[in-house]
Amino acid sequence: MKGTIFLFDPICQKCLENIKITPRMRVIDGISVYSFYRYDEVSMLIGSKYSIFGSRVLKILAKKASEYFFESHNAHLWGKNEIYGLGIDDCIRSYYSHSAVILKEFCKYTFKPSYGALKAKNIVHYAGKTLQYRQNNPRNFIYKKDFKNVFIVDDIITTGTTIKEAKKVIEKTGTNVLFGIVLCDAKN
Repeated sequence: MKGTIFLFDPICQKCLENIKITPRMRVIDGISVYSFYRYDEVSMLIGSKYSIFGSRVLKILAKKASEYFFESHNAHLWGKNEIYGLGIDDCIRSYYSHSAVILKEFCKYTFKPSYGALKAKNIVHYAGKTLQYRQNNPRNFIYKKDFKNVFIVDDIITTGTTIKEAKKVIEKTGTNVLFGIVLCDAKN
């Protein structure tokens, strides 16, 4: 990283080129959830979300992932339907909303972002917690919109608990959850 000025460039171009897209798709509760990085390869970068410069790191990773997604999934076809993106619990914590940063990058082409539409009443942190803990401490999401078709966005998928809970709450309103997008998958 010689020559990198973190004030302006948190990931130098050479380092970014070395971060490989490793696409995966998991089916969680009937929807495809696309991920782009292996958690063990980008954990330090993803962990920066708790710092003041984390938004810039996530933006860079999300931009690279969204470019890959739209190149490989025929972006021109998506524009035929009105599809909104929802960040999972895009509340501002640690100076910004990490899911909103990711959502913005994935809505540069044909999707429309809807910020603040899916909020958690129970602010619980799942990092490093067991599946049992996650199941016993739901986020209790509130969905505030009435769109026909949406996709949901988060930074990491581990057990799929958050995606399942968000999907269930959204679908209760008659909205179709088409798919999910996460930056990385913690499952090996």
